[in-house]
Amino acid sequence: MNRIAITILSIFFCITFISCAEQKDGDNLILLHNGWSIQSTSQVPTGGSTLSDVSYEPQNWYPVSVPSTVLAGLVENGLYPDPYYGTNIESIPGYTSQRRGEMPDDSPFRVAWWYRTEFRLPFSYRGKTIWISFQSINYRANIWMNGKLVADTTVVEGAYRTFDFDITSFVQTGKANCLALEIFPPRSNDLSITWVDWNPTPPDRGMGIWYDVSVHATGPVAIRTSHIITDLNLPSTDTAKLSVSAELFNASPNPIAGTLSGKTDKLTFSRPVSLAPGETRLVSFTPDEFPQLAVANPRLWWPNNAGPQNLY
Repeated sequence: MNRIAITILSIFFCITFISCAEQKDGDNLILLHNGWSIQSTSQVPTGGSTLSDVSYEPQNWYPVSVPSTVLAGLVENGLYPDPYYGTNIESIPGYTSQRRGEMPDDSPFRVAWWYRTEFRLPFSYRGKTIWISFQSINYRANIWMNGKLVADTTVVEGAYRTFDFDITSFVQTGKANCLALEIFPPRSNDLSITWVDWNPTPPDRGMGIWYDVSVHATGPVAIRTSHIITDLNLPSTDTAKLSVSAELFNASPNPIAGTLSGKTDKLTFSRPVSLAPGETRLVSFTPDEFPQLAVANPRLWWPNNAGPQNLY
């Protein structure tokens, strides 16, 4: 049997521009996990511009933490029984054993549900570009911030998509900000999250927020979707060729020139980059251009019992 190993490398990216851009990191990342509440649009007579204002006072909403689907939040609040116990799921309104088709007309999950939270931004964000990131919303959403629409369902659609929105003009530092999401359930023909016979389809079709929601600050240029491809010269495994890429987005109205650099514990690489106003560009580093990305005698991550699990 041949043994297979892979290299696991974490590239730290830094971008230096005339306007002093910064990368997203754990020190300035704000995770919006607690302090959320949810309610059905059928029970809320007002729209997103009012709901997303800090002066709005929700009445009879259900407190939840995120990530959470609508059904999970209602079960947590004791409105419905634990669907994993016995046949409890059959007693929840809107449940059907059909894995396809539209929800029943009387389902409380046939309509959109609101998710709402408030948060504060530190003064250290002042003068920077402020982003909000959604790792997964199921299935469509209108996103409101402080009374203004950030993005609607023509943009926010898809079960496992990630979204980053520039909210610099929507928020204030040092003060309370309000975020409200009007989330719509998937329809029968949507390419959504699916279930099988041994994992019954929940009555809400998994409507809600599935992964993290976070806020972070950068300079005028943001680094996104960094990626590393490893080409190991099997079977000798004495060289690993790394192809590294990152997407740069210039959020400013001005052209910007600077240097994109990356490093691991022992190697560094960089290249000059110029971006037009509002431009997004994928910048790549290959071993052909940067010989240092051909790592000699790499420390490999081996499967259990085949070798050590080295980390860079």
